[in-house]
Amino acid sequence: MPKARRALAPLVALLLLLLSTGCSEKLSRQTGLTDADLLARGEKQAEQKKYKAASESFQVLLERYPTSPLAARAQFGLASSRMANKNEIEAEVAFDDFLRLYPADPKIPDALFMKGTLQSRQVLPPGRDQGKTTEAIKTYTLFLEREPGSPRAQVVSGKIRELRNRLALHEAAVVNHYLSRKLFDSAEARARRAVATYPDVPATPTLLSLLAKALEKQGKREEAGNIRKTLVEKYPEHGGKKR
Repeated sequence: MPKARRALAPLVALLLLLLSTGCSEKLSRQTGLTDADLLARGEKQAEQKKYKAASESFQVLLERYPTSPLAARAQFGLASSRMANKNEIEAEVAFDDFLRLYPADPKIPDALFMKGTLQSRQVLPPGRDQGKTTEAIKTYTLFLEREPGSPRAQVVSGKIRELRNRLALHEAAVVNHYLSRKLFDSAEARARRAVATYPDVPATPTLLSLLAKALEKQGKREEAGNIRKTLVEKYPEHGGKKR
């Protein structure tokens, strides 16, 4: 008897697998679902934090009913669900599609806010590629144009300042690299450009100090002294100390 049971076990497991597969038939193969059905299903799944399933529901709606009045909601839901599921590349593509296809939709500010948040999550440390930092700033700037003066606008303004400071720190890393290689004229040029571009971020004193150092290394002591005087006057906590 025990041997018979052991022999039947694989067959039972296979039967259960087949039944399970039949019950979870791929959504794209199911017929008779309207755009409203798919949207309701996707939004319910998103509420339950079943983001992968929600993304599938929204995607099927968009594929079957691309001109549906519900398509904009589905596109926004798709982008939001992908973002929540940490599918960053796919989420950004979905947000881009929403912004391109539905420019007058009332959720455009939400999409810009979320896309900026998504991009800011992907920024790299200073000294590495800052493409995502620049993209996030552009997205947040578009948000401010759509929703100025709101509580979220204050948050976004702070985010832009943080991102701009990151770019300034990246410039400082580049200037330090030039200084370490004794490329003092390149260090000066890069530091000057950085100070002009980022005159109002926490890293500004660092850039000024590096500019003064690059000038001193070239024997431009008077100009370097003026930079250090500015440091003492505007940033007394830095005291114009050499770096």
